[in-house]
Amino acid sequence: MGRGWVTADGFQALRQLLWRRRQSPSRRVRRGLRRAGRRGAATGGRFSLLPAAAPVERESLAEAVAEQLLARWGVVFRDVAARESLALAWREILYALRRLEDRGAVRGGRFVAGFAGEQFALPGAVEELRASRRAPGTLGPIRLSAADPLNLSGLAGAGPRIPALASRSIVIDDGRIRSPEI
Repeated sequence: MGRGWVTADGFQALRQLLWRRRQSPSRRVRRGLRRAGRRGAATGGRFSLLPAAAPVERESLAEAVAEQLLARWGVVFRDVAARESLALAWREILYALRRLEDRGAVRGGRFVAGFAGEQFALPGAVEELRASRRAPGTLGPIRLSAADPLNLSGLAGAGPRIPALASRSIVIDDGRIRSPEI
């Protein structure tokens, strides 16, 4: 079930499997005669074998993950990707980002100061970063919940990491994170 090979028409079958594992073997034997009718296989539901899916190539998966990260963040580098729970290693995503750069879909360079390593950005994100650098302070302060995924405190810029609590908020003013408000 956990790997996507088998499915069931309800949760009772899974509960039954887990219930049996929790009991010690001696308890299963003692209770087996009394509760055989109540917890029999007939009450567990039906299991079905799913058809085998075509294997996904690692390169195409890495490219899809790279495109998703670019769409989400605009600028992607190792520290930003480390915030995500990804099924692929950064190395594979990096190779995919390089292939996208070779095709002209993304731009490589140094877009965010203070981070080592390669950085990749969508062309529109590069223009937005340049525009914000040319006209600082035009947006004014932006208040975000500390639980928002855009809470990059401790990662982008100096200062401590602000815990992602719904009761807290952070203020971003001219690209700098101000102290949290409680």
